[in-house]
Amino acid sequence: MTESSSNSETSPHPETIAMPRPTAWPMVLAAGVGLLALGIPTNMIFSLVGLGIIITSLYGWFGQLLTEEAEVEEPLVAPELRAKPIKPSHKRVLAATPGQRLELPEKVHPYSAGIKGGLAGGAVMAVVASMYGLFSGRGFWYPINLLAAMILPDFADNTIAELAQFSLAALIIGVVIHLATSLMVGLFFGVLLPTLPSSPVFWGGVVGPLLWSAFIYAFMGVLNPVMSQYVSWPWFIASQFAFGIVMGLVVVRSEKISAQSLTPATNRESHDG
Repeated sequence: MTESSSNSETSPHPETIAMPRPTAWPMVLAAGVGLLALGIPTNMIFSLVGLGIIITSLYGWFGQLLTEEAEVEEPLVAPELRAKPIKPSHKRVLAATPGQRLELPEKVHPYSAGIKGGLAGGAVMAVVASMYGLFSGRGFWYPINLLAAMILPDFADNTIAELAQFSLAALIIGVVIHLATSLMVGLFFGVLLPTLPSSPVFWGGVVGPLLWSAFIYAFMGVLNPVMSQYVSWPWFIASQFAFGIVMGLVVVRSEKISAQSLTPATNRESHDG
């Protein structure tokens, strides 16, 4: 913090503080990073342009930081308008007594409910995907082959007729991917659920499918180019909602447990102490 002698004669609040001068170089750098990432799955020309923008922005940004123009003196507000200092309270915190609620919420669904919900939702999701394969005429094995194409590079050049054929490798890989994803989403839902308001069905059956579908729609071309080429988005979104609704219902039907039981024993001991 410095005082400006030139302002002291004309301003009633001469105090100033040195702040970084506003600059557009960080936004230019961000644009370069975005182009660099965009070029990886699309065209390397975008990456080369992005790399050039990154180098230019770093040169311009660091060059500005090394000059006297890197900082600007900003006047402080009047003392009466500043935040008041925090005064610590000397009041004694009352010790907890029986009957008082020590944590919020008092009871929550266990993490295992999220795992069970993820497995149940994954089973229903597989049924919906199989129905799509049968009703679309592309065959029962078509959805699982599309999912396995994420790992199997040979599937990239397969035709729709070839993707409709049974493949043991695709079946094993597809089942593993589907189970792992269902367990991961269910466990994440179970851990996050105690911090969310309202019903689990709302978060699992409405919010979750919308966010997950938007995420997959944005990154499908990178994660699974074959599925991105042949996927039916109405059926894909319907399967996401089926997964989320079933997962939420399983969690709702689970018996709640005391929130304190989810706290590690060491934390409970220190808290009780």
